[in-house]
Parts: sequence; C-alpha cells; structure tokens
Amino acid sequence: MMIDYLTSGLTGFSLDEFPDAHDFTVELTMWGKDQGVESLNLAYIVASPATRIRWVWWSEPVDKIRAWTVADIPRGTLEKPYYQSDQGWNIVVWQLDDQIFVAEGDGERDADREQNTYTRWFRVSRELYDAGWTAALDRLRVG
Repeated sequence: MMIDYLTSGLTGFSLDEFPDAHDFTVELTMWGKDQGVESLNLAYIVASPATRIRWVWWSEPVDKIRAWTVADIPRGTLEKPYYQSDQGWNIVVWQLDDQIFVAEGDGERDADREQNTYTRWFRVSRELYDAGWTAALDRLRVG
C-alpha cells in the first residue's frame, strides 16, 4: 500500500483497504534491566487478520511510559498523523472519527513516487485501541 504524506496530510489510499481488527492488543515488554538499562519493546498484535507490528526503533524511556495516560499514546489525525521512521522502518497512526488507522513499512520505497510502501495495515475502533493501551500500561506499572 502506498500512502502519500504531504504537508496537508495523508492521501493516496482508500479507507476500505484497511481490515478491521476486532482483537487488537498492545504488548509492552521490558528488557535490559539486568544490564542496568531498562528499555521497552512495543508491539501491536492483531490475531485476525494475523498482524504483528513491532516498533523496532522505539526508544521511549521506561519511566516516561509508566506515567503515560491515554492522552499520551501514539495517535494523530489525517492532517497531522503520528509518524516515526528510522533506518527504513516507519509507522503512521491516525484517528478518523472513531477509528484508529495503523500502517507499517519496513524500508521498501516506490522510487517513482518517492514514497514509503506500507506492508502491514489495519484499523481498530478508538475504544479498543485505548483499552489495549490502558491494559498494557497497567501491566507495565504493576510488573
């Protein structure tokens, strides 16, 4: 899938291309504590369609994430999406009405359009997205 990220926002895709994720979860796992440097791995998991989006270059500090509320979780708008990119990997997240759209690319580019190619994508209800993050943050604070 191609998504154009212009100064005016996202274009060049159809919302109908995004399958519904009815079983969305957020996985936050800590590592490196035994080495004196705590870090987090973040993944979005959807069983159907089988999708796992692992934020390979996510480097938010553990203490910062522990203090997050739903207002801090990655989300943007069509005009100003949440976007991260590093070493070819990229993710874009935006809310439209009561749906959150997520697309991940792993370095492929369309040379003619000079745009990222996204290889995994889905949409999830805002309610389920928020609930997935709330549960993951609660587990992080406890464990």
